[in-house]
Amino acid sequence: MLKIVKFGGSSVANATQFQKVKNIVEADDTRRFVVVSASGKVDKDDNKITDLLYLCHAHIKYNINCDAIFHMIEERFLSIKEELKLSCDIKKELDLLYSQLDKHIDLDYLVSRGEYLTALLMSEYLGYQFVDAKDLIFFNYDGSIDYIKIKATFDQIVKEHPRLVIPGFYGSLPDGTIRIMSRGGGDVSGSIMANVVDANVYENWTDVSGILKADPRIVKKPKQVDVITYSELRELSYMGASVLHEEAIFPVKHKNIPIHILNTNDPTSSGTIIVNRIKNETNKNNLITGIAGKKDFSIITVKKAHMSNEIGIINYALDVLKKYKISIEHIPSGVDSFSIIVETESIKPVLYELLLKIKEKCQADDVTVIDNVALIATVSRFMKSKTGMSGRLFTALGKADINISVISQTSDEMNIIIGVDNADYEKTIQVIYKEFEDN
Repeated sequence: MLKIVKFGGSSVANATQFQKVKNIVEADDTRRFVVVSASGKVDKDDNKITDLLYLCHAHIKYNINCDAIFHMIEERFLSIKEELKLSCDIKKELDLLYSQLDKHIDLDYLVSRGEYLTALLMSEYLGYQFVDAKDLIFFNYDGSIDYIKIKATFDQIVKEHPRLVIPGFYGSLPDGTIRIMSRGGGDVSGSIMANVVDANVYENWTDVSGILKADPRIVKKPKQVDVITYSELRELSYMGASVLHEEAIFPVKHKNIPIHILNTNDPTSSGTIIVNRIKNETNKNNLITGIAGKKDFSIITVKKAHMSNEIGIINYALDVLKKYKISIEHIPSGVDSFSIIVETESIKPVLYELLLKIKEKCQADDVTVIDNVALIATVSRFMKSKTGMSGRLFTALGKADINISVISQTSDEMNIIIGVDNADYEKTIQVIYKEFEDN
């Protein structure tokens, strides 16, 4: 048994959290490779180190002194070192970073220092070997991951050092330049390492006890998801569920390595297990896996008589959107019309020009746009085998006087997406949850 364990920012926010991490790691001898994020918020009024580093860069860019911000960063790392009585010369590292704070400092390098410094302290505290992510996580110039180079490098390192701590969130390009990932990329770092070491499980430790079936800010005490498939998680993540970075799925999926979401503050909780597929489903009473959604979409509707007889008319509209680099969410269609759903913010600057171009290209009778649309996804791997679920969903929403402007269902019947008015967003999620989970 071999586990990759990744600890998020809240799990390494201060000395107390460091102690919890050590207890977790030492409780299981198979937890040999540890990936850490940058120190996060101690409480809701605190700041994440990564945010402070981004803020430092913004100040430098506009010739504003960032000493006060850097002092906050310095205080965090020095307090962790002092409370844990570590010998690591973190002050020397901080002084070096401070000396580099000028207009020539690279953003990726600066922001990566949160993970770097956190991992330095954690490696000493655990008694594990520190490995800089720039010397282990390698990207090609196109942004793809160089697994062959990572594997070869890792195999050499592990011969001398069987237990490692690795900073998440960044790696290096072929020329050695540091490259950061998108926010939450530490999850991806852990997933890459799980792939490379052929881990039996990838444990992702955070400040929640797993994935919930709905947003707890909308649904009171939603149930926890015990097991979820990668496909279901992708659907929920895309629609706003944010426990795990959605790109973290790909490095482990084809190797069937499960991801286990666990809570650093409640390590006895069973958490949520994410798998590629489930061979023997144990809970036959489950109806839905989860509900997620996002607000602020627009529906562009193109109408033209006898449209169904024309070839390529939708492509004409898509070509216009491509020219303006606008991503498309869904394309529901009828006999003499089709609609394109896009994020409202993406079309705001070019709205009238865009509608005119689409009308001209398609030679349409009419092109209209509706704003303030929320998209809500009800996701379930059980949907295909249980009849009447769509009917139940639409009946429940009808009884609640919620008007549906869009309906879309995937061919694998894993997902029903509906569009409602922004004002009905929270109510819709509550109604769907009540229909399938409270009855």
